[in-house]
Amino acid sequence: VLAMGSDGIRTSPVERGAWVLRHLINNPPPPAPPNVPQISRLDGQVHSSRQLQQAHQEQPQCAQCHRKIDPIGFGLENFDAVGLWRNMEIVRSGNRKKTTHEFPIEPAGVLPSGESFSDFNSLRQGIASKEDEFARGFSEALIEYGLGRPYGFTDQDLADAILHRAKSNGYQLNTFIHTLVQSNEFQSK
Repeated sequence: VLAMGSDGIRTSPVERGAWVLRHLINNPPPPAPPNVPQISRLDGQVHSSRQLQQAHQEQPQCAQCHRKIDPIGFGLENFDAVGLWRNMEIVRSGNRKKTTHEFPIEPAGVLPSGESFSDFNSLRQGIASKEDEFARGFSEALIEYGLGRPYGFTDQDLADAILHRAKSNGYQLNTFIHTLVQSNEFQSK
């Protein structure tokens, strides 16, 4: 997941934040609008990921969604492009002579529900406190995977059945899987 939220060199708070919203909090952001403008005033300058995203939020057509997405991605910035822990973001610039720039990681942010977090651990606790939202998103993703097709509105009853059973068993993983596997939808796919 952390590697998917990067280009292999630099992290992407947007990709990481959107993934968490989609898959862990079950509160997906809307799709990006067409013709998203590039921030040309920053060309040739070196900035941290946070600084780049904050500049992007200055664009009115981008700000609304990025205020929801980016803070969660910032909470994951202590993990580099391949998922290793770091305290400084290292950005290399230049063509022949590579110049290294270091920026301190600023992992604080706010969840869409308004709860603040100061670092990865408090982000994790904030997400974990959204047990019902996580369970709903997990059920929908499990249905997609188990049935081999995108989740649709016709799967609502199955998701509700999985959630009801899982909640009564303390959200144990095996209950989610067992309920799906025993469903008519899975048995007849």
